[in-house]
Amino acid sequence: MKKKLLSFASVLALLTGIATASTSSAYAATDRSGAERLNIPTSSACRAGRTVMQGMVAGPGGQLYIIFTKASGAEPVLSRWLRDGSTWDGNSWTCAGAPTSIPALGHGNDLAYHPDYRGQGPALIATQGSQSAYHSPDVTIIHLDSAGAIGASEVVRLPIGNISGFCYSATAAGGAGKYAARRAGNLWTHPGSGSLTSGWTLVKSNLTTHDNRSDQGIDCSENYIWNTKSINSSTPATGWNWVYQYNWSGGDVETDIGIPGDDLKDEIEDVTHVGGDFFISVNRNDGRPDSVKVFTE
Repeated sequence: MKKKLLSFASVLALLTGIATASTSSAYAATDRSGAERLNIPTSSACRAGRTVMQGMVAGPGGQLYIIFTKASGAEPVLSRWLRDGSTWDGNSWTCAGAPTSIPALGHGNDLAYHPDYRGQGPALIATQGSQSAYHSPDVTIIHLDSAGAIGASEVVRLPIGNISGFCYSATAAGGAGKYAARRAGNLWTHPGSGSLTSGWTLVKSNLTTHDNRSDQGIDCSENYIWNTKSINSSTPATGWNWVYQYNWSGGDVETDIGIPGDDLKDEIEDVTHVGGDFFISVNRNDGRPDSVKVFTE
C-alpha cells in the first residue's frame, strides 16, 4: 500500500504554524473501522465471566482465538470461535464452547498463529507481558490439533527482553516465513524456522508513534506489519486509537490510521486477518459487548 498524502488540514496547520491544543491530536486520522462481525457480551460462554478482552488472532480455517482475563490480567482464558465459511456477516463466527484456562498466558496482550511451529503442527503464540505494567520476555506456545482445538502449552523465553506484540507471517521472506516482536519503539524480526530463544535482529528502535498511546497487538503479512496503539488514562476524551503500518524494516507506510475511542469507551486490542480480510478487536470499557470489526487496511 502506498503512503497517503497529508490531509489538507495537516498541511494548512504546518504552513501557518497553528499550535494544536493538548486535547486533540496533531495528526490527521482516517477512520478505518467498519461493520461489526462478532458481538461478545459479558455473558458469553466463550469468556467464562472474564471482563477484559486481550490478544486475538485468526487461525486454521479462519477460526478466531481471543484471550479474556479478569481485571489486571488475572485468570486468563483462551476462547475459540468457529468460522462458518459463509459470506462475512455478524454470524460468521460462533463460540466453540467454554474457554480453556491457561495461567501461563499471563497478561495475554497479543496472539500469533503459526501453521507448523517447529515442525510440530499448528500453534498459537501468546505474549505474557504488556508495555509497562506487566513486563515479561516470555511467550506461551499453545499447540492445536489438526482441527484447531486447543491442546498443551509450553513457555519460551525470548532473548530480547520485555515484549508486548508478536506476529508471524507464513508468506513473508519469500514464503520462508518470518516473526516480528515489538515493545514501544522497538521492532525485532526472526526467521520463520529455528528456536525463538536466539536469532533475533533489532531492525528499528524508533518506530513512528504519536499521542502517547499504549501498546496493543500487532499483525503481519507478506510485506507489512500493523501496530495497534490504544487510548489510555492520559488520552483526552476526544482521542482516538491508532494503527500504524510499517514495512518489515520498520519504515513508515501509513501513520494516520484511526479507530474512534468513543469518549474513551472503545479500546482497540488487536488486529488480524483472514486472507485479504482484516479485523480489529475492541474492548468496551462501559459494560457494552466487546466487538470484532472490519478493518480497512
